Amino acid sequence: MNVTVKDTVARLLCLLIRFEEPLALLGLYLLSSTLLQLTCSTLSGLHYYVLAQWFYSSDYRRYGRWAVVLTEPGTLGSFYAEELAKKRLDIKLICADVYESQAETFAIRLHETYNVEAEVLVLNFSAEGDRLETVLDCLKKNLEVLDIGVIVTQLPAPPQPGPHVTVDPCALGDNIRAITLMTQLIKIGINKMKDQDRGCIVNISHPSGEYPHACLAAYGATSMFMDYFSRSLCREVACHNIHVQSLTPHLYNIDDGNLTPHLYDVDDDDEMCTWSSVTPTTVARNAVNGIGKRRSYGYWLYGLRSFLASCVPMCFRYYYTNSLMIRRRCA
Repeated sequence: MNVTVKDTVARLLCLLIRFEEPLALLGLYLLSSTLLQLTCSTLSGLHYYVLAQWFYSSDYRRYGRWAVVLTEPGTLGSFYAEELAKKRLDIKLICADVYESQAETFAIRLHETYNVEAEVLVLNFSAEGDRLETVLDCLKKNLEVLDIGVIVTQLPAPPQPGPHVTVDPCALGDNIRAITLMTQLIKIGINKMKDQDRGCIVNISHPSGEYPHACLAAYGATSMFMDYFSRSLCREVACHNIHVQSLTPHLYNIDDGNLTPHLYDVDDDDEMCTWSSVTPTTVARNAVNGIGKRRSYGYWLYGLRSFLASCVPMCFRYYYTNSLMIRRRCA
């Protein structure tokens, strides 16, 4: 038996020696491709998360005079709108009718604080059928007269994790209608930007679309759609000098219930940033300074976390994320 084992080992060694050169070439290829990918990711991260924050552009009106922003409590849109107002862009807020008073208050604050024009367009996000056509016609009529430079769209705030069978049908319908409204808004904006040969579109989604998440099935699928839609659209309109960015910040707790960012009462955002929590104002400021990047997490900390997570085998990521979601559900 020992002779048999020795013969088997000898044959294996001979086989490895025979294919030593091809295996070495394969290993060299894998190592080179990994190092190249790591180098490109590092350089891209340094450019966006470091250099773009130090040497950002001060002329955002080169895209156009107006920034059109979808706003809703519990999302990043209002913080993004305030940062764009700081860049001297006039702001057109689009919100659901239930948030009209909050949006009006926010628009007045932007006008008084940054001396820019701020208008509110109130739409019925729950419209269906013929009423939806009326809403889209109203949207087109109000935006066609504007010199649109930047469009910011976003998904509704993420729901509490839970089994798909318990999801409110109205919430699913709201997500579908929100996607319809966003794609139509982008369509109107692109037609304007093509004529101007300039523009920037930012679509804010959620990192649950990066890979399957338990208890966030429908919302994660919607986020994945927004991410891939943005990245595909970026290549489609690049020839018209239009930049499309997919922004997926790891913000989970924007739950103030109000559109006005100043109600967070943050004096120094950077001091409040930790490994697990970054203030929405900080994310919005960094995202606006680095506008134009195809895909971004909005802040260097989120970019680093995502890079480290990508080094972990997917099976472990599934196990950790799904276990975490289930624990949150049972808490």
